[in-house]
Amino acid sequence: MIEFLSGSWDILMDWLYNIIKFCFSWINIPAFPTELAGSIDSFLSLIFDNLSLLGFFIRPATIRLVVPILLIVINFELIYKLVMWIIRKIPFINIK
Repeated sequence: MIEFLSGSWDILMDWLYNIIKFCFSWINIPAFPTELAGSIDSFLSLIFDNLSLLGFFIRPATIRLVVPILLIVINFELIYKLVMWIIRKIPFINIK
């Protein structure tokens, strides 16, 4: 079951990435500083190298499944407003 969700999760993330890329491709964003990228990479490697310690308490598969759901639940109102704003912009649906 988890393998099925992992595969569909990858497809969903690719789909969302392509939509975001299409919507915001016209924005010219400057390059990310290499020093900051190195700092973020070292911080993330510190976290994920010590993930086995967290694995004593919570399975990594559970974390991988729960964190996106938690982010959606916490930001539900903003996500709802964004989705409704997009739906209202479609003229033939006629939602006010």
